[in-house]
Amino acid sequence: MNCDLMVGAKVDVVNTTSKEVYEQLYPQYFTGSQPFDVEGTTFTVSWDVKEAPVFDLTPPPSLSEAALRAHLTEGPAAGRIAEGELAEHVAALRASLDGSTFQVRLNQVHIKVDSGDGNPVEEDVAVTVDVQASTSDTGLFSLNPFKATSQAPSKVDKIFLDKVVLPNVLDESRKVLSGITLPAPQIPGLALSTPVPVIQPQQAVAALNLAEHGTPQPPFPDSWPQSPFFALLGRDAVERIAQVATTYLEGKPFHAGDTKNIVIGTAYYKADITIHNVRCEVVWDDVPTVRVRTAVSGSGSAGINWVLGGSTDAFFDLYLEPDPTVTLTLAMSGTTLKATAVDVSSFGLKLVPRGSDIVSTIVSWVVDALSSTFGGIVGSALRGVEFPVGDFPAIPIDVEPVHLDVTPTGLSLARFGDALALQGDVTVSKR
Repeated sequence: MNCDLMVGAKVDVVNTTSKEVYEQLYPQYFTGSQPFDVEGTTFTVSWDVKEAPVFDLTPPPSLSEAALRAHLTEGPAAGRIAEGELAEHVAALRASLDGSTFQVRLNQVHIKVDSGDGNPVEEDVAVTVDVQASTSDTGLFSLNPFKATSQAPSKVDKIFLDKVVLPNVLDESRKVLSGITLPAPQIPGLALSTPVPVIQPQQAVAALNLAEHGTPQPPFPDSWPQSPFFALLGRDAVERIAQVATTYLEGKPFHAGDTKNIVIGTAYYKADITIHNVRCEVVWDDVPTVRVRTAVSGSGSAGINWVLGGSTDAFFDLYLEPDPTVTLTLAMSGTTLKATAVDVSSFGLKLVPRGSDIVSTIVSWVVDALSSTFGGIVGSALRGVEFPVGDFPAIPIDVEPVHLDVTPTGLSLARFGDALALQGDVTVSKR
């Protein structure tokens, strides 16, 4: 996978949502009438979309070689591009549209043309709307219908189709689809690139990168998880999320100290250690896990304040060996992917005198006390590591008076190629 994050849904999910929107908006939308004058005679042209729009998710015929050449050479564009440069312009235009354009089919649009003479002409036609998925200034996907076509009807004069029905269907498609935006997943502490639409016959996918990797570039995968909804996170994304989420460990300090009365005086010790050199890696098993390794080191002093006066002091360095490692499992909590510590490796405390030995009378007490204290508090700190990897929000649909949320549900984790896959279904609910 040559990008960091891909979020997608199968065409069945898109069409289930389309049907729900249609049933709630009809007949406020999808129906209408308009007077139209032809050579002094006024006709009333009515249209009624009888079935929910069907998202085809296949490239429109307007992306064919012939159609693109015609777009660049005919009508107002005629003569503007030299023949030797035409192939380059066609390729550039295709690149700008390929993977982001698709079709929405209105399979039954009832047309009625009434001149007032008591003999209206009626016919059902199929209309295809070409749509381009684009990214808004705020980083949200929006759907932009740009062309409506239909085969010439046999009963209704084609002028009514071209001048009234198709423009109105296109306009209403813009109103409905403009209320559907696809929010990007929320990943704490990380900025994501502008999303790139990847439209394929059975899938609608948004591709994103970590901001530092720039905008995703094709080629994109040819195969996808088969669940209705899915999200794919690449190795770099999971590792970077873990790095950002565990930065609070870097430089985290711990202090320990105590005194103890002994026959010949009062023994003491005090020490400070910090966590540093925090490293993260993803272990790609069937369900990937995250490992966070840290180094822990510091220094301190210990000695005896003698009963008869004076003291003997010594200084030392100390560190935990081997470097502690915390293993985190990934699991879903609703629509949030979380990493939770499940294991901390065993380690011991090493004390290295600096210059001279610690007084032999207290050395075992100091080592035992520091091992117990630091082992406990460092272990507790690492066992408490938990952070959200990312949240996959509901898709809002807002076309007055309809307010719906399309929410991922029942998400489970698995490995999909070189990515972590979240797979599940969606529910459509009123808000």
